[in-house]
Amino acid sequence: MGRGVTGDEAVAAAARDEELSVVFLADEVTMRSPLRPLLALDLGADDDEDLDPMYYQELIDSPPPREVRVLPDAVHMVHGNLQLANVDFPEFVEDAAADPDGVVRDVTAASASPGSLPNSGP
Repeated sequence: MGRGVTGDEAVAAAARDEELSVVFLADEVTMRSPLRPLLALDLGADDDEDLDPMYYQELIDSPPPREVRVLPDAVHMVHGNLQLANVDFPEFVEDAAADPDGVVRDVTAASASPGSLPNSGP
C-alpha cells in the first residue's frame, strides 16, 4: 500500500495556488463511511499569522477551525460560498457540529430530491 498524505502536507501543497481557499480530500474516513464525507481543509486559516497581539490576542489564542467533513453533494455549495465570501469557514464548522452525523450537507440538494417532496407519494 502507498503512503497517504497528511492534512498539513495537502495544505502546504495546495497553498502554492493563491486562488484556492479550500481543498477537499478523500481520506480513510471518507472511504470507510457510508456517507463518504470529504475532508475540507481551509487554506485561509494562516491569514492571521501577522496579527498584532495587542488587538487580536483572543484570535491568536483560539484560532478558527481548519477542517470540516462535507458530503460530496455539498462540495459545490461550500466552495461557491467560500469563493464569494457569503459564508466563512467557521460557519460551515458550526453547521457540521449541529448535524447528527457531524457533516455539512447541501440542504438545497436534499430538498430537491424526488423522495423528499411533500406530495411525491402515491
